[in-house]
Amino acid sequence: MQKKDVRLAAAPELLLPGRVVTTDWVAEHLEHPALRLLDVRDAAHFGFGHLPHAVQVTLESLGETVGEVPGMLLPPLAFTKAMNQLGIRPGMVVVAYDDNWGLPASRLLWALERYGFQQAALLTGGWDQWLAEGRPATAAADAPATGTFETHSADQTVAQWAWLQEHLQDPDLVLVDTRGRQEYGAGHLPGARHWDWFGAVPSGWEAMRPADELRAELAQAGITPDKEIVTYCRSGVRAAHTYWVLRTLGYPRVRLYDGSWLEWQSIPALPIEPSGASPH
Repeated sequence: MQKKDVRLAAAPELLLPGRVVTTDWVAEHLEHPALRLLDVRDAAHFGFGHLPHAVQVTLESLGETVGEVPGMLLPPLAFTKAMNQLGIRPGMVVVAYDDNWGLPASRLLWALERYGFQQAALLTGGWDQWLAEGRPATAAADAPATGTFETHSADQTVAQWAWLQEHLQDPDLVLVDTRGRQEYGAGHLPGARHWDWFGAVPSGWEAMRPADELRAELAQAGITPDKEIVTYCRSGVRAAHTYWVLRTLGYPRVRLYDGSWLEWQSIPALPIEPSGASPH
């Protein structure tokens, strides 16, 4: 562990170019001691092959059941323990990837931001593009030294149901339902705009379409950067992708409703549109 810490301290500072990085950028910095690659795929796919030095993590390991709602983000102490097991320390840069347009990776990245870790990015193209480009891969699993992760609450990144209930009539708030059209039509939070998370994804492997296109379409839907945006879906995963896209586009005030529809529809006192819609 000491050897790894010395290498990190002696290395030149690693700076992310943005919230989304390319395979070229990762390849250029692959051996930098400050780079921690997190593979957010299942164990079987990770065992078949992954980026060199990557560490595997599942969304299940980052969540817990609260009441009857599964997949809620771990509380601070448990999240700290999980990040330490991944070897994350101050001064590191985290790049997360998957094989699903950045969907699970975005949930991990939001969780890091929720707990105050800012030096993190999404690898656009993910494993599929990396493999297609013939870049180095391995089936060997690294065993990282225990990290020294520190949590710092960033409450402006998250929305709770009670906060939402209080702000539903706020003209400065825009709720964004990132589920499919049928899910939205079966019942949604009052006043929510529909924006299917997959609308941000191009035809290839990239995590998001060109920024100008997305900004124009979001503006037409009333999702503008002058508002406070709250994204939600069924369980907070699809909403995390839209959260990351909006933050990448420069939206300054974006929250994710962690409990999302699973939690909202489970609380009888909370309103649902259309009126009388089945909560399930």
